[in-house]
Amino acid sequence: MARAAVPGRLGARLRWLQARLTGRRDESDTAGTLVFDVPGWPGHLPGQHVDVRLTAEDGYSTQRSYSIASAPDGERVELTVERIDDGEVSPYLVDVLKVGDVIELRGPVGGWFVWRPEEQKEPVLLVAGGSGMVPLMAMIRTRRALGNRVPFRLVYGLRSPRSQLFVPDLRTQDPG
Repeated sequence: MARAAVPGRLGARLRWLQARLTGRRDESDTAGTLVFDVPGWPGHLPGQHVDVRLTAEDGYSTQRSYSIASAPDGERVELTVERIDDGEVSPYLVDVLKVGDVIELRGPVGGWFVWRPEEQKEPVLLVAGGSGMVPLMAMIRTRRALGNRVPFRLVYGLRSPRSQLFVPDLRTQDPG
């Protein structure tokens, strides 16, 4: 019964919220982390994702899902987005969106691929390829923020060293 929907909770969690870009940083040649202030954010678990909706002035709207890269931190949400050159949304998010701009987020979404530190006592093996590192980074950051001592090991595959995400964060992590 732990995974059953709670009346009223699911609807509130999946409403569109205004998210203001408050910061950004490059993670690789093709990816960037976007830091949003999201008033009314219900909180998230490491490993969850959000839906991002963009609406043009003419009313055209499109949406995509992106993993959350940040540890739970109040109303702040970080998304790391890899630019897909012929993509419709990622080039806008990575190259055009400016600090102060507002987009819409819905979430958090997903409950099967999450790390619940209070339930984890055994060592954790994290395996990622490319941008699949994003939800794992949320887990690593949460572990660090909580001072959790559960051993983590990371296997991270890349097409090229230039595409590695979170280089400074991974170099400063406790090997635990």
